[in-house]
Amino acid sequence: MSMTEQYDPYENAVAERINRTLKYEYGLKQTIKNTEIARDMTHQAVYIYNNLRTHFSLDLRKPAEVHLNPNIKYKSYRKNNLNLQEIKI
Repeated sequence: MSMTEQYDPYENAVAERINRTLKYEYGLKQTIKNTEIARDMTHQAVYIYNNLRTHFSLDLRKPAEVHLNPNIKYKSYRKNNLNLQEIKI
C-alpha cells in the first residue's frame, strides 16, 4: 500500500522507505490472520525501529536517542516547502 495520494513513490520517498523497511525487515508484508495480530506486529516493529535499530542517517544512533537529545546533529531528508501558508483557526 502506498501512502502517497498520487501513488508516486517519489512524492514521499522517506515514508515509502520506512514502509518498505517495516514490510521486509519485520514481516509485515505477509498475510496476517487478523487485525489484532497485525496491530501487535506493527506496534512491535515500530518500537524496534525507533528504539533498538540503528540508522545510518543518524550516524548509527537510534531515533529515540536523537529525538530525546536536541544537541545531536543528523542528516535531515525533509524538504523545506516554501509554499507553506499560515492558517489561523
